[in-house]
Amino acid sequence: MTGKLVLTFIAMGIGVMVIAVDIAAINVALPAVEKAFKTTVDTIEWVVNGYVLTFAVLMVTCGRLADTFGRRRIFFIGLFVFGLTSLIGGLSDSAAVLIGARVFQGAGAALLWPSILGIVYSSVSEDQKGMAVGLILGAAGVGNAAGPLIGGLLTEFASWRWVLFVNVPLALAAGILTYFAVDKQAAGGGNKNVDYPGIAAVSISLVALMYALNQSTSWGWGSYKTISLFVASAVVMFFFVIIERRTEDALIPKDVMSNVPFMLTAAVMFSVIPALFSLLLYMPQYYEKFFDYSPLLAGASLVPILLTFAIVAPISGKIYNRMGPRLSIFIGMSLILLGTLGIIVFGFRSGYYGFLPGLIISGAGFGFAIPSITTAAVGSVRESRASLAGGIVYMFQLVGGALGLAVVTTIFTDAVKRDVTMRISDFGLKLSEKHQADILSFMLGSGSRQTLLDDFGQAVFNDLYHHIYSAYVSGLKYGLGFAAAVVAAGAVLTFFAGERKGA
Repeated sequence: MTGKLVLTFIAMGIGVMVIAVDIAAINVALPAVEKAFKTTVDTIEWVVNGYVLTFAVLMVTCGRLADTFGRRRIFFIGLFVFGLTSLIGGLSDSAAVLIGARVFQGAGAALLWPSILGIVYSSVSEDQKGMAVGLILGAAGVGNAAGPLIGGLLTEFASWRWVLFVNVPLALAAGILTYFAVDKQAAGGGNKNVDYPGIAAVSISLVALMYALNQSTSWGWGSYKTISLFVASAVVMFFFVIIERRTEDALIPKDVMSNVPFMLTAAVMFSVIPALFSLLLYMPQYYEKFFDYSPLLAGASLVPILLTFAIVAPISGKIYNRMGPRLSIFIGMSLILLGTLGIIVFGFRSGYYGFLPGLIISGAGFGFAIPSITTAAVGSVRESRASLAGGIVYMFQLVGGALGLAVVTTIFTDAVKRDVTMRISDFGLKLSEKHQADILSFMLGSGSRQTLLDDFGQAVFNDLYHHIYSAYVSGLKYGLGFAAAVVAAGAVLTFFAGERKGA
């Protein structure tokens, strides 16, 4: 590996880590942001939701732009947008300004990610591609692992604003290295007409879908608003397919859209992510509610799964080259399934250390599966489509995570409500509406243990706590069980995907 190629990997690794750290760190800072602007959880959650929504919606479009106009150029634009909006967000004097900055920051991330993947993929030989993608995704794993710790430290000892400010020097460093290390890469060639109708259609469809998924837990799956958005998303996506088939310079060209191995491999990614998103969301909540962990310590509790991911991801590239995509992906999916089942069966029987084996095995599975799926998918299309393919795969990852998490949350919430109601009834307590609301707020929201102590007194609370804990664990097992079932289905789908060569 030449010195220039090493610098390329360092530059792209910094770019990936900026995105990964930002996503993980901002979650820890949200309570401080809420307090600073004296606003509500419903408002401040859009600091995350606005970013993720824009990121997911623009991913495919930005991948196509990178292939068409040059990945290096789009990378620089993405860095500029990401760095500038991070600065604006850090200086914001209201929640509205911060949320607006985060929305545009998501656009910067969408410009960066497919450009990074395309640059890395086209910079190495065929037998190095698996390792290259593994290294970049390993850097993302390091960023995800460090994010909660960095977010907690900056928020606690400086200010939540520094969670955003820190992106600026990192973006500058990545830009300087890229300028000297990465050569200008030829664009995809051919016409550079932009498929505006296709961009509009896919963006509207994905906005409707992502917003419906985001709101489904509060509106309900049967709400007319949720159903209307799902229907609107499906109708507009239908028109998008028609537009693409009739457009010469389509956003997603025919050779990609009709590439069955690519689409099947992307669909496998759809099945992996619900388990990851569920573990990252619910395990810290469990530790905070029942182990009295601080937000910082709860974030640190995820380090085993994320650090294992970061360590295994580069190694998975060598396994990929030796065994091929199907077996490499299947190994990863099997480890994820084994680890998730281990958490369900053994984790809740003891303290934190009872979860460690399952977290580590799952982390190794994600480290095998996600890079292998990405490499197999991008390898199924022409190299000139690498950024577009990477964008589509990551879009599948974000949408799959949102959909899977929404379903897991619904299963978890319904199971918790049903189980705790039954247990309290058997316990012989007749509760007022306020007391019922306080119990559910503690289990499903931001309610505190102190509120329950004030409601019931220490003696009754001690007896009631066992039922609350058992109902919570039961709901979590049902939710994680669904995620495990989705992983198992994806493992079967693996044997129909993973072709190396595409159109």
